[in-house]
Amino acid sequence: MTNTVLEKINNLLRKANFETFILGNFATKKSKFCFDLLVKKDDSVFSVKVFPNIDNLNPAIIQDIKSFSLILKSKPLLIGIKNRYQKLEDNTIYVRDGLPFITFNTFEKILTNNIFPHILARRGGGVIFLNGNLMKKIREEHSITRKELSEQLGVAKRTVSAYENEKMRPSEEMAEKILNILETNDIFKKINIFKWNIKYDMDDKDISEEKELSEFESHIKTIIDDIGLSSYWYKKGTVPFKLSLFSSPDQIEKGGFYPLFSNISDNQSNINEMNFNILKMFNDLFHKTALYIIDNNIRIPGATKRNDIHVVKIKSLEKVNDEEEFIDLIQDS
Repeated sequence: MTNTVLEKINNLLRKANFETFILGNFATKKSKFCFDLLVKKDDSVFSVKVFPNIDNLNPAIIQDIKSFSLILKSKPLLIGIKNRYQKLEDNTIYVRDGLPFITFNTFEKILTNNIFPHILARRGGGVIFLNGNLMKKIREEHSITRKELSEQLGVAKRTVSAYENEKMRPSEEMAEKILNILETNDIFKKINIFKWNIKYDMDDKDISEEKELSEFESHIKTIIDDIGLSSYWYKKGTVPFKLSLFSSPDQIEKGGFYPLFSNISDNQSNINEMNFNILKMFNDLFHKTALYIIDNNIRIPGATKRNDIHVVKIKSLEKVNDEEEFIDLIQDS
């Protein structure tokens, strides 16, 4: 079912003139990555992931969705099929771990008709996003005072005021009463998932992952730390490269030369054209520098060299003293 939904999403996006990129194919692949599909239109990049059950989430994937969004400035489009109890409902955003999940039908309405969801599902019931100014205008057009509306709804007058000032969201049941009294179905305020604020603290990364680094990876991390750069390692395999490099977490938003993303290898058998093609794809998508850090005795095949990926041997990296020398090394590699 997941692959069927993913194929529908891909077709829908292509019809809307988005570029789509997938690692593998829909028929046979079960993605282990924090995305199933990368999508680009103009300068915006989105990462699409389909979840069969949004109450059975892999913590590593959720963590990397957030870091991926922050570091590479992409927006996640997360499609859910069901939760623990039932299929997800349309026109609704389900929030899990601070991330928004919607159905395929909801996504299709957004893309084809610009109809965004207006229900935010929470455990214990959903809340409705009403347009407070429009609610107030329609109430006044019906010559209904706040006090009169509050009495009909069975709530305090200050609650009606909070709805109109959008300091409080009504439940689905309460919203239905408001719509019936005001005789309208057109006061919903749409929730734009493309502008969803993804919150993630880079310092929250599980420190145990650093303990899982190999001897070669630990050596690279030590060098990077000594240069004065920050590194974010993807050890769970949910991202198709090993690490991201940046000056400091608070510099990520400023862009420029950073972030870099890199694969690494101390094994000749791991050097293949597919790995370089993946880095090349990310390089083209995000307009950021892709890097391959390798051990000294590894040879890069001639066909692979044509991918325009920066290759740095560990002995060259060991000679770098500071960030300025590091940038020069990358640009000259």
